[in-house]
Amino acid sequence: MLHHKNTIVILTSKTGGGHVSLAEALRDLLEKGTLEKDATDTQNRATLQTPAITIIDPQPGFFHLHYRLVSRYALWLWAAEFQFFDTPRRAQWAHHVFSLLVQQQLHTLLDKITPTLIITTYPFLTSEVMRVLAKRASQIPLVLLFSDANGVHSAWLTEQRTQATFAPTRETYQQALTAGFAAERLHLVGWPVRAQFAQAFLASQEERDAQLQKLNLVPSRFTIFLQGGGEGAAHITQTVENILTASDLAGRVQIILAAGTNRALQEKYKGRGDVAVLPYTKEIAWFMSAADVVMGKAGPNMLFESVMLGKPFIASAYIPGQEQANLAFIQRHGLGWVTLQPAEQRKLITSLIHNPKQIQDMSTTLKAYRQWNLEANTQIVPLLYAMLS
Repeated sequence: MLHHKNTIVILTSKTGGGHVSLAEALRDLLEKGTLEKDATDTQNRATLQTPAITIIDPQPGFFHLHYRLVSRYALWLWAAEFQFFDTPRRAQWAHHVFSLLVQQQLHTLLDKITPTLIITTYPFLTSEVMRVLAKRASQIPLVLLFSDANGVHSAWLTEQRTQATFAPTRETYQQALTAGFAAERLHLVGWPVRAQFAQAFLASQEERDAQLQKLNLVPSRFTIFLQGGGEGAAHITQTVENILTASDLAGRVQIILAAGTNRALQEKYKGRGDVAVLPYTKEIAWFMSAADVVMGKAGPNMLFESVMLGKPFIASAYIPGQEQANLAFIQRHGLGWVTLQPAEQRKLITSLIHNPKQIQDMSTTLKAYRQWNLEANTQIVPLLYAMLS
């Protein structure tokens, strides 16, 4: 029987789903890598040590409450906070404050688990962790995985003492180099995506049609998977109404609406024939795979999940400051379209219905980026295993 010699802790934040999804994607990659190693390493099978992987958000509960309130009712405040701390000096100050707020939780965590390796997908669990490790005179390696696609927030760039830093895109890799990160400890690894998306990519058209039928939708009708973040940051109601009330789209389009934890949104569209409302679910990939396009706010995690599925992405909103740079990223790499105004959205969807070749053409650039990302991802597990040995 194998024993857990190595323990990997992945630190994340439940402020939005993106940081957690990245953590889960890393866990999926590590678990898959362990299985593959187990299947091929016949000589050392008896001594193979499988790491235990734990995902934890060590932040006090008021962090999550703050995000829920401002993202739903005061998005301008969230954007202002993001932009205010996006300078080296202010980011350093924020790290100092965050360290005071989370240090006890981190000490308790390290006392309880004693990890062999720590990975973080959240910028305010970087310097905070390093300070606690220094106080404990601990040599546990820390790995950063940037959660930005087109521009790295200053909160990430202040911590360059880690064992390794993973940049998920060419853009963030170059920015980290420019900021002074050591090239030998900086790795361009692509954007990790949860295993369910690779599995859903392989679904047949018949399986996708069956999924639509289970949702009481029409397989032959143009289908949009629409998601705006469970906390309501994208003001998704306006987008739904804009699409469904357009006279030229009536009866020609249907929506799979990922309402997340937004109960008001679930109640508003429950029972409507051209909308299938999804409450919060971990298994989201199969629903996204059934749609023709994915639409929503320009969060990088959702964007790369769409890429993994080979689905064009329509950016209909963004969090100012935090996600604005992703709009240029989408256009630069040919991953979809940016339509922020209601008239633009209706015009694009009408055009896609009349001329499906546009989606086929977009699939070419999507396929190229998807392949590059998958190849870059193959570095992650070997790099992490090397730190465990």
